[in-house]
Amino acid sequence: MISAIIVAYNEEVRIEFIIEELQKQQFSGTYEIILADGSSTDKTVSLAEQKGISVIHCRKGKACQMNDAAKAALGDILFFVHADMKLADTTFTAIQRQIDMGFDGGGFANAFDEYNDKIKNLGTWMNFRFLNKKEQSDKGLFYGDNGIFVTKNVIETLKGFKEIPIMEDYDFSKRMRKHFNVIKIKEPLIVISARRHVKAGFLKTRFQWIAIRKLYKWGISPKRLAKWYSDIR
Repeated sequence: MISAIIVAYNEEVRIEFIIEELQKQQFSGTYEIILADGSSTDKTVSLAEQKGISVIHCRKGKACQMNDAAKAALGDILFFVHADMKLADTTFTAIQRQIDMGFDGGGFANAFDEYNDKIKNLGTWMNFRFLNKKEQSDKGLFYGDNGIFVTKNVIETLKGFKEIPIMEDYDFSKRMRKHFNVIKIKEPLIVISARRHVKAGFLKTRFQWIAIRKLYKWGISPKRLAKWYSDIR
């Protein structure tokens, strides 16, 4: 069984859409959809309940929400999604295929719903990837926007996500890559929202991503880094 876990906080505008994206899957196996809600103050929970999916009332914070939902999930494969994703109807099938081939987890290639070329090119230039254009995900390092999937055994072995306010996905995928077989699924893509780039600015957003990753690797506290990366709705 695949447990699709929606990690959300105050996503009333998008929550119905991502549930429909998950419910449209052309999948021969079984699955469940769980909303891992971080104490939303809007209609996120009520709208999800109207769609008939399970709601887990979690501690706020993506790492806490993913850990709480993972413990409650019935599936032996966990797939973490965000409310601003658009999925192909073969997404579950692609995950199951890779697990059946012996991989323990991984993530998807992604594209932005608008300004994709501009954003991707900025990333190439600002990371100085002029000759080698491989992204972090090509190296087995995944962020939430890659749609991380993993077997429940891996989650339990690695003791879940480190409960830090930022970079929890990078930390987890780094540990997963070290101890398990991971794969990047190139097709189908996951389409993600460019809303942060549009609202906060393209250069600013890209610079933040690069700088936060560098500073985290240099040992700067995630609590300090999170103050520099405000929530965008």
